[in-house]
Amino acid sequence: MFRNLIDFRSPFTAAHSSGVAATASSIAHYLGLTETEIGLIEVAGNLHDLGKMAVPNSIINKPDKLTADEFAIIRQHPYFTYSVLSTIGGMRQIAEWAAFHHEKLDGSGYPFHIDARKLDTGSRIIAVADIFTALAENRPYRKGMIKSEIISILKDLSSKGHLDKHVVSIIESNYDEILALTVHKQTNARECYQLKFQDNIN
Repeated sequence: MFRNLIDFRSPFTAAHSSGVAATASSIAHYLGLTETEIGLIEVAGNLHDLGKMAVPNSIINKPDKLTADEFAIIRQHPYFTYSVLSTIGGMRQIAEWAAFHHEKLDGSGYPFHIDARKLDTGSRIIAVADIFTALAENRPYRKGMIKSEIISILKDLSSKGHLDKHVVSIIESNYDEILALTVHKQTNARECYQLKFQDNIN
Protein backbone atom coordinates (compact mmCIF):
# COMPACT_ATOMS: atom_id res chain seq x y z
CA MET A 1 0.00 0.00 0.00
CA PHE A 2 2.75 2.46 0.93
CA ARG A 3 4.71 1.55 -2.19
CA ASN A 4 1.69 2.36 -4.33
CA LEU A 5 1.14 5.66 -2.52
CA ILE A 6 4.71 6.58 -3.40
CA ASP A 7 4.79 5.38 -7.00
CA PHE A 8 1.26 6.01 -8.25
CA ARG A 9 1.70 9.77 -8.21
CA SER A 10 2.99 9.55 -11.77
CA PRO A 11 2.72 7.07 -14.67
CA PHE A 12 6.49 7.37 -15.04
CA THR A 13 7.14 6.19 -11.47
CA ALA A 14 4.15 3.82 -11.18
CA ALA A 15 6.39 0.75 -11.18
CA HIS A 16 9.72 2.11 -9.97
CA SER A 17 9.73 0.85 -6.38
CA SER A 18 8.38 -2.55 -7.38
CA GLY A 19 11.26 -2.73 -9.87
CA VAL A 20 13.85 -1.76 -7.28
CA ALA A 21 12.43 -4.30 -4.83
CA ALA A 22 12.50 -7.07 -7.45
CA THR A 23 16.01 -6.22 -8.61
CA ALA A 24 17.34 -5.94 -5.05
CA SER A 25 15.83 -9.23 -3.94
CA SER A 26 17.26 -10.93 -7.04
CA ILE A 27 20.74 -9.58 -6.32
CA ALA A 28 20.44 -10.66 -2.69
CA HIS A 29 19.47 -14.15 -3.84
CA TYR A 30 22.49 -14.45 -6.15
CA LEU A 31 24.72 -13.20 -3.34
CA GLY A 32 23.52 -16.07 -1.16
CA LEU A 33 21.77 -14.04 1.51
CA THR A 34 19.24 -15.76 3.77
CA GLU A 35 15.53 -15.79 2.96
CA THR A 36 14.93 -13.42 5.89
CA GLU A 37 17.54 -10.97 4.58
CA ILE A 38 16.14 -11.19 1.06
CA GLY A 39 12.67 -10.42 2.39
CA LEU A 40 13.87 -7.40 4.37
CA ILE A 41 15.78 -6.07 1.37
CA GLU A 42 12.63 -6.40 -0.73
CA VAL A 43 10.75 -4.32 1.86
CA ALA A 44 13.52 -1.69 1.77
CA GLY A 45 13.31 -1.58 -2.02
CA ASN A 46 9.57 -1.02 -1.88
CA LEU A 47 9.96 1.84 0.63
CA HIS A 48 13.20 3.48 -0.55
CA ASP A 49 11.43 6.48 -2.11
CA LEU A 50 8.98 7.05 0.74
CA GLY A 51 10.55 10.48 1.26
CA LYS A 52 9.38 11.58 -2.18
CA MET A 53 5.95 12.06 -0.64
CA ALA A 54 7.42 15.38 0.54
CA VAL A 55 8.40 16.38 -3.03
CA PRO A 56 5.82 18.33 -5.09
CA ASN A 57 4.28 16.60 -8.13
CA SER A 58 5.45 19.49 -10.30
CA ILE A 59 9.03 18.35 -9.67
CA ILE A 60 8.35 14.60 -9.83
CA ASN A 61 6.66 14.94 -13.24
CA LYS A 62 8.77 17.72 -14.75
CA PRO A 63 9.83 16.70 -18.29
CA ASP A 64 12.66 19.24 -18.44
CA LYS A 65 15.92 19.61 -16.56
CA LEU A 66 15.43 20.52 -12.91
CA THR A 67 16.56 23.89 -11.62
CA ALA A 68 19.17 24.03 -8.87
CA ASP A 69 16.45 24.69 -6.28
CA GLU A 70 14.28 21.83 -7.56
CA PHE A 71 17.23 19.45 -7.53
CA ALA A 72 18.03 20.49 -3.95
CA ILE A 73 14.46 19.64 -2.94
CA ILE A 74 14.46 16.21 -4.56
CA ARG A 75 17.86 15.37 -3.04
CA GLN A 76 16.27 15.64 0.40
CA HIS A 77 13.94 12.67 -0.14
CA PRO A 78 16.29 9.97 1.30
CA TYR A 79 16.51 12.01 4.51
CA PHE A 80 12.72 11.97 4.84
CA THR A 81 12.66 8.26 4.06
CA TYR A 82 15.03 7.67 6.97
CA SER A 83 13.29 10.06 9.36
CA VAL A 84 9.96 8.24 8.88
CA LEU A 85 11.14 4.61 8.83
CA SER A 86 13.65 4.94 11.67
CA THR A 87 10.89 5.96 14.09
CA ILE A 88 9.09 2.62 13.61
CA GLY A 89 10.14 -0.11 16.01
CA GLY A 90 12.17 -2.88 14.39
CA MET A 91 12.67 -0.93 11.15
CA ARG A 92 16.11 0.62 11.70
CA GLN A 93 17.94 -1.78 9.39
CA ILE A 94 15.31 -1.36 6.68
CA ALA A 95 15.43 2.41 7.22
CA GLU A 96 19.16 2.48 6.53
CA TRP A 97 18.99 0.22 3.48
CA ALA A 98 16.12 2.28 2.07
CA ALA A 99 17.50 5.73 2.86
CA PHE A 100 21.12 5.19 1.81
CA HIS A 101 20.32 4.45 -1.85
CA HIS A 102 21.96 7.68 -3.08
CA GLU A 103 25.06 7.30 -0.93
CA LYS A 104 28.37 6.33 -2.59
CA LEU A 105 31.24 4.21 -1.37
CA ASP A 106 33.64 7.15 -1.66
CA GLY A 107 31.40 9.38 0.49
CA SER A 108 30.34 11.68 -2.34
CA GLY A 109 26.66 10.67 -2.26
CA TYR A 110 23.75 12.36 -0.54
CA PRO A 111 22.16 13.39 1.76
CA PHE A 112 24.19 11.79 4.59
CA HIS A 113 27.62 11.72 2.86
CA ILE A 114 28.59 8.42 4.44
CA ASP A 115 31.15 6.10 2.87
CA ALA A 116 31.96 2.40 2.48
CA ARG A 117 32.65 2.00 6.19
CA LYS A 118 28.96 2.54 7.00
CA LEU A 119 27.39 1.09 3.85
CA ASP A 120 26.69 -2.58 4.44
CA THR A 121 25.66 -5.16 1.84
CA GLY A 122 21.96 -4.28 1.97
CA SER A 123 22.64 -0.59 1.36
CA ARG A 124 24.97 -1.41 -1.52
CA ILE A 125 22.39 -3.70 -3.11
CA ILE A 126 19.60 -1.09 -2.96
CA ALA A 127 21.92 1.57 -4.45
CA VAL A 128 22.72 -0.60 -7.47
CA ALA A 129 19.12 -1.78 -7.83
CA ASP A 130 17.82 1.80 -7.83
CA ILE A 131 20.18 2.91 -10.59
CA PHE A 132 19.64 -0.25 -12.65
CA THR A 133 15.86 0.14 -12.47
CA ALA A 134 15.94 3.86 -13.23
CA LEU A 135 18.16 3.36 -16.28
CA ALA A 136 15.93 0.61 -17.67
CA GLU A 137 12.69 2.58 -17.24
CA ASN A 138 11.08 5.11 -19.54
CA ARG A 139 11.19 8.54 -17.95
CA PRO A 140 9.57 11.87 -18.97
CA TYR A 141 12.91 13.04 -20.41
CA ARG A 142 14.22 9.80 -22.06
CA LYS A 143 13.49 6.24 -23.12
CA GLY A 144 14.70 3.28 -21.09
CA MET A 145 18.25 2.23 -21.94
CA ILE A 146 19.40 -1.05 -23.49
CA LYS A 147 21.56 -3.69 -21.80
CA SER A 148 24.93 -2.50 -23.11
CA GLU A 149 24.28 1.08 -22.02
CA ILE A 150 23.11 0.07 -18.56
CA ILE A 151 26.06 -2.25 -17.93
CA SER A 152 28.49 0.39 -19.17
CA ILE A 153 27.12 3.01 -16.78
CA LEU A 154 27.07 0.66 -13.79
CA LYS A 155 30.64 -0.49 -14.43
CA ASP A 156 31.79 3.10 -14.84
CA LEU A 157 30.21 4.05 -11.52
CA SER A 158 31.81 1.07 -9.79
CA SER A 159 35.23 1.87 -11.29
CA LYS A 160 34.93 5.39 -9.86
CA GLY A 161 34.29 4.00 -6.39
CA HIS A 162 30.62 4.94 -6.30
CA LEU A 163 29.03 1.48 -6.45
CA ASP A 164 30.09 -1.92 -5.13
CA LYS A 165 31.92 -3.81 -7.89
CA HIS A 166 30.78 -7.22 -6.72
CA VAL A 167 27.12 -6.19 -6.66
CA VAL A 168 27.47 -4.72 -10.15
CA SER A 169 29.11 -7.94 -11.34
CA ILE A 170 26.01 -9.86 -10.15
CA ILE A 171 23.86 -7.67 -12.41
CA GLU A 172 26.24 -8.20 -15.33
CA SER A 173 26.45 -11.99 -14.89
CA ASN A 174 22.71 -12.52 -14.38
CA TYR A 175 21.31 -9.59 -16.36
CA ASP A 176 18.63 -11.36 -18.37
CA GLU A 177 17.22 -13.28 -15.40
CA ILE A 178 17.19 -10.22 -13.14
CA LEU A 179 15.66 -8.02 -15.83
CA ALA A 180 12.94 -10.60 -16.57
CA LEU A 181 11.82 -10.72 -12.94
CA THR A 182 12.00 -6.95 -12.62
CA VAL A 183 9.92 -6.41 -15.78
CA HIS A 184 7.38 -8.98 -14.57
CA LYS A 185 6.93 -7.22 -11.22
CA GLN A 186 6.78 -3.82 -12.89
CA THR A 187 4.20 -5.01 -15.41
CA ASN A 188 1.97 -6.13 -12.55
CA ALA A 189 2.38 -2.76 -10.85
CA ARG A 190 1.59 -0.84 -14.04
CA GLU A 191 -1.52 -2.94 -14.63
CA CYS A 192 -2.65 -2.14 -11.10
CA TYR A 193 -1.98 1.57 -11.72
CA GLN A 194 -3.92 1.55 -14.98
CA LEU A 195 -6.82 -0.32 -13.41
CA LYS A 196 -7.10 2.24 -10.63
CA PHE A 197 -6.40 5.40 -12.61
CA GLN A 198 -7.15 4.74 -16.28
CA ASP A 199 -10.51 6.52 -16.14
CA ASN A 200 -8.81 9.62 -14.75
CA ILE A 201 -6.01 9.38 -17.34
CA ASN A 202 -8.53 9.20 -20.18
